[in-house]
Amino acid sequence: MTHSPIWHPFTQHALLQDSVFIDHAEGAYLYAKDGRRIIDAISSWWVNIHGHNHPKIVAAVQEQASKLDQIIFAGFTHEPAERLAEKLVGLTPSNLTRVFYSDSGSTAVEVALKMALGYWVHKDKPRRGIVALDHAYHGDTFGAMSVGWRGVFSLPYEHFLFDVHRLPFPETGCEHLTVEAFEKLLKAQANDIAALIV
Repeated sequence: MTHSPIWHPFTQHALLQDSVFIDHAEGAYLYAKDGRRIIDAISSWWVNIHGHNHPKIVAAVQEQASKLDQIIFAGFTHEPAERLAEKLVGLTPSNLTRVFYSDSGSTAVEVALKMALGYWVHKDKPRRGIVALDHAYHGDTFGAMSVGWRGVFSLPYEHFLFDVHRLPFPETGCEHLTVEAFEKLLKAQANDIAALIV
């Protein structure tokens, strides 16, 4: 077992030797303390899609942190958040006029589920049905695991997860099967479907 006090995600600690200790990163590479250069092919869990230590990103982060690093967003706002929201709304269909900022993918899924279900409650027409695609991954919180594909990582929590309607993933050349399954589900459950997560 590792001697680190950190509990690493997706890691079998009883079998793990010591974690790879990263000293620094540059571009697509992680540089281990022992001198190895490792390609970060997963962009450190899809976070560093422009590479590590990108000069423009580092400069922008440093500049912003010197002015304002973090504020409570409930009832407060700031110029960079407003500017980004306006740009994002400009890219969406005209009926999508709001942006909700979240701190991680799993949290974004939880909030989206709450918003979808809450919408129907506030319309005084509660709906509980969530539709999800087979083999999807949406994160590791309970709602995200519920709408994701059930497997080895979610199995210990199966009794805590809520049921969702599943559609076959649209395989190339067989997309019609997904559309047909969705149409059949809508005919049977139209008044209970609150959201489709893709």
